[in-house]
Amino acid sequence: MKKLIVSVLATSIVCAGITYLEPLLHSSTASQPHSVAYASSSSGNFKDVKGHWAEATIAKAYAMGLVQGYQDGTFRPNAKVTRAEYASLLTRATKLGSGTGGSSFKDMKGHWAESAVNRLSALGFINNSDYPNGFKPNTELTRLEMMKWMSNGLVQSNASFKQAFEDTQNTLLPTPEATKGKIAKAQIPYLALVRGTGIVGGFADGSLQPEEPTTRAEVAAILLRYIDVEGQEASKYADLNEMREVGTTGTNLLTISNYKYTEGDFGKIMDTKMTLSNKSASLKLHHYIVIDARNSKPRSVYSDLFIDPQKGLKSYQKGLFLTYADITFTTMTEYSNLSVNTYNNGLENSVIGINRPSDVDYINKMGINTIAKDFNNFKVIGKTTSFWTESNIDANGTGYRLRVDNNNEVRFNNR
Repeated sequence: MKKLIVSVLATSIVCAGITYLEPLLHSSTASQPHSVAYASSSSGNFKDVKGHWAEATIAKAYAMGLVQGYQDGTFRPNAKVTRAEYASLLTRATKLGSGTGGSSFKDMKGHWAESAVNRLSALGFINNSDYPNGFKPNTELTRLEMMKWMSNGLVQSNASFKQAFEDTQNTLLPTPEATKGKIAKAQIPYLALVRGTGIVGGFADGSLQPEEPTTRAEVAAILLRYIDVEGQEASKYADLNEMREVGTTGTNLLTISNYKYTEGDFGKIMDTKMTLSNKSASLKLHHYIVIDARNSKPRSVYSDLFIDPQKGLKSYQKGLFLTYADITFTTMTEYSNLSVNTYNNGLENSVIGINRPSDVDYINKMGINTIAKDFNNFKVIGKTTSFWTESNIDANGTGYRLRVDNNNEVRFNNR
């Protein structure tokens, strides 16, 4: 019998980016840039960015030679960016080598951005296999493309990012699009690198909107962040470290809390069938997310998935490590007085508890499935359902060790 037991359990964004456009305006069929006169102001004080959220960012990007404006003194911060335009911007931002020998796309022959695209291809920013039908340089750039190119650049800039990319293959992205199943598995590590390093912070609702186009103002802010991250050590970034641990073990326990393992790790029991001690049900644990609620502001890259940032922590959540378990649950026995307590008793003070999260409406909006309020799904023998539960562990876990033994039991003890 496999069970999850605790022997000692104390009290229980607006995203931005840059845009330099080589020929900021050109016809959709032109292969050479039109003659475009750019703004000559050394301060980058474009008349149409006054009061814009990216005003200071655009001025900084202009001063660094990353972006330019138009002859009429405008920057057009909300204009969309094409693949060719972004390629020109990214070649200005990267500190990597000159890049030679990149495969040229047939439809880039003679195009004004041909050298930029070839360089990015040679350096590994652009995977030619992503564009089997041609580069189509005048196509509006999606945010996914933008994030993927930058992630490829990070991987090329430092071996630690290559390892981080591998570690996040199976991670949980802290965005509602991921919890709602709208992000393909193959896209996850690319988004994890830019989200985990803060290059892309997400919109106010936490979404990354990978399929949407991006604007000149957004590109300016994002490329400035990229410049700061390229070539750094991946381990410097706390949010990325959380996602790496989740990707390799299923939990962020070590990254976010003061608990340590005595032996084993959560990766050993993830997706393994465990039977409750009273034979009432079996379960499989898929993710175990910990949020540090010891201070007024919850700490974790995942906090906004479970805690409404507008409302903050509830009084009973403060001072603890909040835990959220993603489980698949199968009933085994019919009890005459079936209740949540039946299953919690079978868990014997386990690391997880069969409890509904506190703010169900918010969590459901974020794509997190919770326990049905009427509990009917648990009254059918052999019924399998998946949901997230909420529990907590004592914040004073310094002396405790989490032990995963050969019987797949998980215990807190003070050895």
